[in-house]
Amino acid sequence: MTAVIENVIQQNRYKFFTVGAIGTFMGTLNGSILNVALPTIADDLQCTVDVVAWVVLSYTLTLVSLLLIFGAWTERKGYDFAYKFGFSFFIVGSLLCIMSWSIYSLVFGRVIQAIGASMFQAVGTGMVTEVFPERERGKGIGMMVMMVSAGLMTGPPLGGFLLQFFPWQSIFVINLPIGLFGMVLTFRYFKLLPARVTRRKMRLSGGAAISLALFSGTFGLSLVSNYGLTDPRVWGMAVVSLVSLLAFVKVESNPETALIGLDMLKNRQFTTALVAAVLMFISMSGVMILIPFYLERIKDFEPRTVGLYLIIFPVLMFVLAPLAGRLSDRIGSRVLTSLGMTTLACGLYLLSYIGAETANNYLILCIVIMGSGTAIFNTPNSSAMMGAVTEHQRAITSGILSTSRNIGMSTGIALGTALFAYFQTRYASLGNDSLIFVASYHQVIYTAIAIAVLGLPFCLARKK
Repeated sequence: MTAVIENVIQQNRYKFFTVGAIGTFMGTLNGSILNVALPTIADDLQCTVDVVAWVVLSYTLTLVSLLLIFGAWTERKGYDFAYKFGFSFFIVGSLLCIMSWSIYSLVFGRVIQAIGASMFQAVGTGMVTEVFPERERGKGIGMMVMMVSAGLMTGPPLGGFLLQFFPWQSIFVINLPIGLFGMVLTFRYFKLLPARVTRRKMRLSGGAAISLALFSGTFGLSLVSNYGLTDPRVWGMAVVSLVSLLAFVKVESNPETALIGLDMLKNRQFTTALVAAVLMFISMSGVMILIPFYLERIKDFEPRTVGLYLIIFPVLMFVLAPLAGRLSDRIGSRVLTSLGMTTLACGLYLLSYIGAETANNYLILCIVIMGSGTAIFNTPNSSAMMGAVTEHQRAITSGILSTSRNIGMSTGIALGTALFAYFQTRYASLGNDSLIFVASYHQVIYTAIAIAVLGLPFCLARKK
């Protein structure tokens, strides 16, 4: 990249960021706003809870399956193509969801939406890393995390408002003007980015293998809470995932057929950041998924009050993530990621003391500490991963980063709910539903603490 082109890119970096921010905001808003509408959708389409859950699960499985492929595809096609592709599929998917007449047509629309959202998630961090100078990398990634938090914060209250006055299809209608605006800005601004010139071929064999491995593994985990670990369907998915993963390793060991190349894993900065991210999201997600149930079933809170508690986490991410990113530009990631992981573990430890009569302020304190730890950890760790690779690897690394987040969250949710269901059966002799819930939840929290502590050495084992 010549100095003139690099200067043009950096002068227009906030224009490029705006397009990426719209895609990121739209994707996270669509996820958080939908959670509020699931009971309404289930009633209207006359389906059970486990069936309507596929509206969410189909979206997640599509994301996990496509992130790495889209990251590699963007290396070849460029960010201009990526955002035009992403906005197009997201808009079409939203239209299909609006016009859906059954749960199956709605799930199909969600899959089309997820194809577009996969592109946003796969390339967002890589695009920011490319257009912002190295001294501002943490700042740029921190601002992108702010947009994730903004989407998560806006979704629940906006969804509640729309459902109060309009049918559930309205939650998908709002995607249309946002998506069209993003598409217009893509055509207007991304022509300033130079076209990519690469001779690297798209390696579909590696992409297909890792997609099948991630899909079958995540799908298998989603079955555990309903069918248990001994069910042949769970083991069948595990076998498919393992065989696909071994095939991926074989393909990646050959430079002629590699999608990402195993050499990236030899980079200590990259590998430690990757493992730490997965462990952090596993630790956090398994606990957070059960907090709404604790608030409603044990504390007897109304859903709108539960939403106020859940909004604490994204608010802290919105405030602290960009600050942590800017600080990481100065002092590096080791101290901040270690501090964040330790803070998360401390918040989980305090949460392990909750009971049926726990004061509301104490619970808020626990959520604040956990949210602060996650915010302090996330941006510096992402910046460390993106800074550990070469320029031509940034797009695929962005896909790996998003994949690690989704794998960590999916694994954490599956592990947390499976452990909770197991211990509920084990503690059934306690008789009282509140005691059974709290005792089972404590075991999930203890497991999350252990996972967070396990992630700490991967934060410390860095140069800076």
